Amino acid sequence: MEKKLEQLFQLDREEWLETLPRYQQKRIKQLVDSSNSYEEAAKQWLNAMPENTFPFGAEQARNIFIEKVRDEIEKFLRGDEKYADEHKQLLSSSEVLQKTLVSSVSVAIAPVIGIAAAYIMPVIVLVLMTMTKIADQPIVIAGQTSNAVLLSESDWASVQETLYLLSVPGMRESIREGMATPIEECDRELQW
Repeated sequence: MEKKLEQLFQLDREEWLETLPRYQQKRIKQLVDSSNSYEEAAKQWLNAMPENTFPFGAEQARNIFIEKVRDEIEKFLRGDEKYADEHKQLLSSSEVLQKTLVSSVSVAIAPVIGIAAAYIMPVIVLVLMTMTKIADQPIVIAGQTSNAVLLSESDWASVQETLYLLSVPGMRESIREGMATPIEECDRELQW
């Protein structure tokens, strides 16, 4: 059953936008195109909301709010007890579609975070977009004092392997020498 959710996260990020109503698709696309990240686009979407409907009120609270949304989405996807019924219902359907997932998450977490499901849906899509297909490119996460980079696990393993190999004395030279050696001059059998 969990494979159904995993398969959704292998799809193209842009396909998540198609889960929104057309009027929201257009506006979210504009926000994504004009910002540096999906998270920034989510903040801009929340900034467009009238202050009296915002559950926390202050600008700094918007960051806390996005973190709360992200936390609740992760709890939903992990099958947290709070969302057990909704999670079970979602996975029991014969086919889990992106639109079904976005709707289910929106309806489930809206009362928890105190906002209408229809309004939070674009933020959920943007958060889910950051969770999908990380392998195709690193994601830069902008912080107040510095930035961080989110890599896929395989990219991180490659970085670690490269750092290890380069830490071995003489390895860099050995690799360069091996790359410069014509294939005809290479041994056919390894002598370990």
